[in-house]
Order: sequence, then structure tokens, then C-alpha cells
Amino acid sequence: MQFDSFFAFQNIFSILPEIILISSLLLIIILDLTLKNPFLLSSLALISLVLSSIILCFQWNLSTVTFLGSIEINCFSIIFRLILTLCSILCVLISIEYIQCSGMTVAEFLIFILSATIGGMFLSSANDLITIFVALECLSFSSYLLAGYAKRDIRSNEAAIKYILIGGASSSILLYGFSWLYGLSGGKILLNELLIGLEHNSYIAPLGIWIAFICVIVGIGFKISAVPFHQWSPDVYEGV
Repeated sequence: MQFDSFFAFQNIFSILPEIILISSLLLIIILDLTLKNPFLLSSLALISLVLSSIILCFQWNLSTVTFLGSIEINCFSIIFRLILTLCSILCVLISIEYIQCSGMTVAEFLIFILSATIGGMFLSSANDLITIFVALECLSFSSYLLAGYAKRDIRSNEAAIKYILIGGASSSILLYGFSWLYGLSGGKILLNELLIGLEHNSYIAPLGIWIAFICVIVGIGFKISAVPFHQWSPDVYEGV
């Protein structure tokens, strides 16, 4: 019983920064419906981000694989999660005054920022195909909404539409590549098991590996606007 309790505590502690941000996000939604206080909402978001950053610093020497192998915590993932929280803190600090002066809603902006941060943090620790895809889409959908956040600006609307169309197409291509990897590895979704399955499956045709590889590269290339999949990014950046 104590052994199970220890592992339950370890699982919760490993994603405690994400739990704090999710709780803050839900609390912002509730407070926005009742109090309508932009200063309180932004302060709550900043406090949760700072608290998550502090906890990540305490997790520096933590190295564990939790949630049936779908989440892997190590120094590499902690560094990227810390970068994401610090970048979100800067985004909130430099954007609140502009949002208030332009007459836009602060709560929606904070929700999108926190959702994108949570998706990026889970993506940094993901260790299987499903977690990678779900976390990436959480980050992507929040980015789509942030691109079209200035609803009164026609350029912002155009940016959001183009971003959604390109993002949806890239997600489909990426998911198709993941499905090839899943099939070729013998039904494995954990990254280490998937790699072992690909190495030891002597019946895999080289064409199948190339199809999976190209689909994953194209899908990720569109997501990060890497050359030569970057043609859409100038229009989106202009409308943001």
C-alpha cells in the first residue's frame, strides 16, 4: 500500500507544474464569469506560471518515467518546460496593457496562453505517439486562436483562417505518418518500443519507412514553418 502511494505521489509530482497551470486556467474561467477583474486574472496567471517555474527548478534532478511510460521526466524536458513558463510570463507581462488599451478580453488571452504552455510542456515530456499528437494539437489550437485574437482586424481573421487550414493539413499528414510507424513497429506507441519494433521487424519494406519518415517530416515542417514549408508564415505573422 505504501509502495503504491509512493508511485502515485511521484506521478503527481512529476506533472505538478502542469496541474498548477490547469487549475489556474479553470479558476480564471470561473472568476471571469463572476468578478470581471482583469488585474486579478492576470495576477493569477502570473502567480501560477512563477510557481510552476519554481517547482521545475526543484525537479532539476528528477528522472523518471510515469503514466505507463507516456511521460518521461528528465533534465532535457525540464529545461524546455522551464523555457516555456518563462516565455509565457514575458508574454503576459508585455501584452496585458496592450490588450486592455485595445478593448480586447484579457481572460481569453490568458486562457489561450496557458493552454499553449500546457500543451508545450506535455509535448516536452511526451514519450509515446498519442501523447505527442494530443499535446502538439493543444499547443497548435491555442496558437490558431491567438493568431485570430484581434477579431476586429481583418488581417488577424485572415491569419487565423490560413493558420487553421495549414495546421489542419499538417496535422493530418503527421498523423498519417504516425499510423505508418504504429503499423510497421507491430502496434507499438512508446518511442523506445517503437524503435525496437522497427529494428527487429525483418518484413518491413524500405518504401514503408520512407513514407512514414516523409509524412512525419512534412507534418512537423509545416508546424514549425521550416524551409520549404514556410510559405504560409509571413501572412500569419503579418496578421498576428
